Amino acid sequence: IDAAVGPEGTWSIIDEKRSKVFTYDSQGNLLFAFGDSGNQRGSIANIEAVVYQGDKMLLLDKANMSFTVYRRTEYGDVLINALKNKNERNYSEEINDWREILKRNNNFDVAYVGIAAALYREGNFEDAMDYYKAAYDRSGYSDSYREIRKEWISDFFIVIPIVVVAVIILVVKFMGYAARRNRFVAMKVGQKNIREELLYAFHVIAHPFDGFWDLKHEKRGSVRSAFVILVITVLAFFYQTVGTGYIFGGQDADTANIFMTLISVVLPLLLWVIANWCLTTLFDGEGSFSDVFVASCYALVPLPLLIIPTTLISNVLVAEEGSFISMINAFAFLWVGVLIFFGMMITHDYSFGKSIIIAAVTILGMIFIMFIAVLFSTLITKIVTFIFSIINEIQYRV
Repeated sequence: IDAAVGPEGTWSIIDEKRSKVFTYDSQGNLLFAFGDSGNQRGSIANIEAVVYQGDKMLLLDKANMSFTVYRRTEYGDVLINALKNKNERNYSEEINDWREILKRNNNFDVAYVGIAAALYREGNFEDAMDYYKAAYDRSGYSDSYREIRKEWISDFFIVIPIVVVAVIILVVKFMGYAARRNRFVAMKVGQKNIREELLYAFHVIAHPFDGFWDLKHEKRGSVRSAFVILVITVLAFFYQTVGTGYIFGGQDADTANIFMTLISVVLPLLLWVIANWCLTTLFDGEGSFSDVFVASCYALVPLPLLIIPTTLISNVLVAEEGSFISMINAFAFLWVGVLIFFGMMITHDYSFGKSIIIAAVTILGMIFIMFIAVLFSTLITKIVTFIFSIINEIQYRV
């Protein structure tokens, strides 16, 4: 209900309902809060107004018709002095003040950011990154890293394009080798080994029409190779969780959960395969359950192919360049969606229009299966709880 401007760009507001005072810096960061209603000395029964008088703060108690004068604590003096040194660009003194604050309150993010900003202005970017990271300030961390990256680029200006060209050449060479090998295996009689089946995935993602046709009719793939692709995809997503750069929200290996990653990839895929197979058996689909599973897994190949490189690249990009990663990841999911659609259409020998209808109904089927699964698990939980209640009741009776 009232506000007042304090020293060094600070400002305070008062909360009438809770009789509290909240003080912020010029950037809107909360510095400290105090106050309470009650009969204790210094409490305000009905706070109404606030004003500064030098270093003192005066609060008006409407109920008692009186002013209460508050003086800053030693903690507050150090805090204001840190802001003063910041405004006067005495960065070394500002750092010392913030460190004194951390001795009293080591969870105060504003102090970590204050030290980091002072170090940044002094050109000590590596130490600034450490303090920004301690405060979970990814934006400041990104700014400090950008300056370090500028120095790194200037030192390795010649090496970077050489590495990029070498990577491109290796990719082109590998794709050429995969194409030659796939043409050779096409003439091979008998069962293919797992390496040949996995190499065929590169043909499928580039030529989905004849790729999915041969995958089913020429037995160019198998359940074992599909399972390997699924495992690689799960590992790619897990690597994305633990390997993404800190700027873009990467986690430590200790906090990452491989089980949740497994569920997030395998569960949607199995729901799709089960719902699609159940539905297509009723609408003249020519694909078996294994055919649907193999085609769906082969359609996942663009995910690890693009997610792994973007995860690596995320460790050398700054925050403003994150749209590049988002664009590539979105393209990967779009590519997979197109491949799953055409894989279903060719596996079941459907027309384009019928495939659209079946795909839409399959998604509804996935939702229905999830609903039934949740309903069944809830029912089982209630039955188990009921049985244990009966057992406990019998034990008490006996």
